[in-house]
Amino acid sequence: MHTVTATPQDLDREALLSRVRELESLLKNSEARCAKLQYKLDDLLRRMFNPKSEKLDPAQRLLFGLTEQPAMLPPPPQSTTGTGGSRRKRRGGRRTPPQNLPVRREVIDLPEEQKAGLVKIREEITEQIEYTPSQFYRRQIVRPVYASRERAHAPIVAALPPQVIPQAGVGPGFITHVVISKYVDHVPLYRQERMDARGGIWIGRQARCRYVEGAAHLLITIHQLLKRKILESRYVQVDETFTKLLDPDRRGRSRDAYLWGYHAPDVPAIVLEFSPSRSGAILHEFFPPNWRGDVQSDGAKMYPGVFKYRPNIRRFECIGHLRRYVLEAIKADEMQALPLLRDIDDLYAIERHATKLGLTPDRRGMFRHAKAKPVLKRLQRRFHALEKDMPLFGKLREAVTYATNRWPNLARYAKVDCGRICIDQNPIERCFRPTKIGLRNYLFIGHPSAGWRSAVIYSVVGTCRLIGVNPEAYIRWVLPKLAAATNRTTDGLLPHDFARLHSESVMER
Repeated sequence: MHTVTATPQDLDREALLSRVRELESLLKNSEARCAKLQYKLDDLLRRMFNPKSEKLDPAQRLLFGLTEQPAMLPPPPQSTTGTGGSRRKRRGGRRTPPQNLPVRREVIDLPEEQKAGLVKIREEITEQIEYTPSQFYRRQIVRPVYASRERAHAPIVAALPPQVIPQAGVGPGFITHVVISKYVDHVPLYRQERMDARGGIWIGRQARCRYVEGAAHLLITIHQLLKRKILESRYVQVDETFTKLLDPDRRGRSRDAYLWGYHAPDVPAIVLEFSPSRSGAILHEFFPPNWRGDVQSDGAKMYPGVFKYRPNIRRFECIGHLRRYVLEAIKADEMQALPLLRDIDDLYAIERHATKLGLTPDRRGMFRHAKAKPVLKRLQRRFHALEKDMPLFGKLREAVTYATNRWPNLARYAKVDCGRICIDQNPIERCFRPTKIGLRNYLFIGHPSAGWRSAVIYSVVGTCRLIGVNPEAYIRWVLPKLAAATNRTTDGLLPHDFARLHSESVMER
């Protein structure tokens, strides 16, 4: 038997082919890595410099057949009486001055010699809205002291009403001014100090910080009442947003902390809670173990783990987040996502139509089941078709992965018994906007032990904003009542109660 031995030429050929395959593999990996890095760079540039609007160019919508209203829906009925329909868009220009403002008359008359022999027949009145800088005054609470002529007993005096902050030297109006300036007008305490100094009052930021803390200690009662009201509604939207927190362990350094929000659209009310971490443990603290209801959240990783073993809680997710993923894919020139956007916009058009019809939750559930269910099935088929032939990375892949992994929770809102569930989480996201504006001004929370103050006050002013109540009028009204309240006398102090009692303080939303 003869053994065939490889010649040197064959050995060289095999080595060269092996080397070629090795280089081809390296080249392929390098190209994939370069493509991934280029994708990340393009994504970063889009995030930095592109408009952040969630709308497409109208011309692009027409080019790909993306209409504002799906063809299957008839136009909503037009109101002929001027009530019940959509509000007419407000034009710019001046408004009539409010009639409840005080009036200061200034009379500009003719000289006596010029009006001699004339009779006044009418007045020409020109009205203007004027402004004077904030005026401070000294409030003196006088309590006469009485004594017996015969000195039969010690002198007596009327009791001093409970003070919002005892021995602070400021009244509830000034404390409200400090709180509203920071948490509604987003003016940091050091700026307030300078602004009030122009009016002749100098109160340092340390004292103002104590006023904020004192107000928060009282308003925490309202915070607890709002939390109870939200849990009783049995439908809660949950979200979280980061804020900056000075790290006490690293001088001069800050780190991320979180404000967790709980919104009940049916009430409506919002409650925020501060946490130094993003751990889902805070959700277990908010929702009692035996709580039963519906929870809507985004697709963050901690929510499935928290509610996985809570069979009494039914989970919903946000179509708005899915739309953002699809829109990002279109902005990245992945045009396979355009039909997805059309179907999602059809879902939103169905919601707008139901709102214009003024449907109750029960009727809205039936309307969604009839109109939105077919669109959701078509949308699901599109995602499954794209899933079979997907690139290794890209915005479209992220959108498809997001949808397929969460589809049952995304589509559950269209069930017949889910008419009160919102299609997205935009309501609670709007509640977070004031916290972001404030963060740009006062930059961070000074200490972990101070985070609860911001959460409590943002909860109160956020709920006032939801129901259209003037937060300044409400806090000015409720602080003295809370100072004098006991555990049995806190009912009737919510912003909703204030709105019923003081309709003049309800602002136009």
